[in-house]
Amino acid sequence: MNILITGATDGIGLALAKHYQAQPIRLILIGRKPLNTLDPTFFNADNYCQSDLSQPDSTTRIVDWLNAKNIKHIDLTLHNAGVGWYGDPSLQPPASIDELLQVNLSTPLALTYTLLPRLQNGRIVFISSVAANAPAAKYAVYAATKSALDGFARSLRIESNGKPFVQVIHIGAARTTMHAKLGIAEQLKADRFPSAEWTAEQIARAVQTKKSEVTIGAANKILRWVGSHFPSMIDSLAGRRA
Repeated sequence: MNILITGATDGIGLALAKHYQAQPIRLILIGRKPLNTLDPTFFNADNYCQSDLSQPDSTTRIVDWLNAKNIKHIDLTLHNAGVGWYGDPSLQPPASIDELLQVNLSTPLALTYTLLPRLQNGRIVFISSVAANAPAAKYAVYAATKSALDGFARSLRIESNGKPFVQVIHIGAARTTMHAKLGIAEQLKADRFPSAEWTAEQIARAVQTKKSEVTIGAANKILRWVGSHFPSMIDSLAGRRA
């Protein structure tokens, strides 16, 4: 069994890779960090492809790597890589907007279509967010990319007719380095979030199901349900909180 994971060098992606490592599978790990900066006991030239998903040629680099390794079939693709930006929308640099759109949306779309011949009997999983169905003040562009990703998955599900199976998993905030990188770890009290390992375990369980959409966490399920069915209520509550 071949499993491809993007964003595999840190956070939830790394936790997913370590979860699947114990199983008799072949890992295909994608990340932007150079191989010589990673743990050599886990990452090696046979399982790691360095590709910066914020760059337009990232999909070509991945496909070239797969061809070089003679990997013609992929059973599971986990589109996990993602970047964020937090703050006053008027202060977000255009380069940051471009990066979020590329990493969170454009590259997953392009990579999905490129990999389809290798995924005919497999499964494509998009790691989305509850922010796709709820207002995300100061996270607007991030939320927009996740909402657009959900829309793409719905259409792809119809196009593919089950081959491959298309699944979207919505998660909430997790205890990763993302919030520290954005400088908001203390503000959000990120140490209270579920660990990356717990989140990865829940994602792996969801992948075993036949559900096309899964939300991780009881509170996230409620938030997403209300956001989907009563958007004006969520908007009002978010506005008061802001």
